[in-house]
Amino acid sequence: ASLPTPKVYEIQSDQPNAFATGRNPDNAAVAATTGLLKRLNQNEIAAVMATAEFTHGYTYSSHPVAAAVALENIRILDEENIVTNVRTHTAPYLKTQWESLSDHPMVGEAKIVGMMGSIALTPDKQSRAKFEADAGTVGYICRERCFANNLVMRHVGDRMIISPPLIISTDEIDILISRARKALDETHAALIEKGLWKAA
Repeated sequence: ASLPTPKVYEIQSDQPNAFATGRNPDNAAVAATTGLLKRLNQNEIAAVMATAEFTHGYTYSSHPVAAAVALENIRILDEENIVTNVRTHTAPYLKTQWESLSDHPMVGEAKIVGMMGSIALTPDKQSRAKFEADAGTVGYICRERCFANNLVMRHVGDRMIISPPLIISTDEIDILISRARKALDETHAALIEKGLWKAA
């Protein structure tokens, strides 16, 4: 390749990792952790780190397509007052609706900041106890019920999280809350049926 060879660094860490970075081709660097170097042989390391794609890639090239998309996105956000609308209208409406889920028997708390919300699942609302099942078991069941009801709600352990798009409408928020409540109902029923409705 016509690009200059980047500087190579070794990072003292047991975690296997490698990355490329740089401001421009003359100021590029590649790094690998000692954890990676211990796990791979010389040929494996060379196969990854010696390729132009890894060492140079698009890390510092300000790829024109990505830059054009970013600029257009900023223009639309500004032109359509999306951020202002979220701050003054959408986020407060979502907060009210999201927090209404706290009355569900499975919900220990329903928290939201801006457009990011979470629900802590519990078998005991008063104590907010954890489930007896392994962490994440109940969250996974709830996630599957969400997907079955056409709702994308992820689980992190036994906490459900959402982060809807900034352009969501109040009608769509109502649908989101309705589907979340249905998924919670179905999860509750499934836990009772499977004998998992138990506190740790």
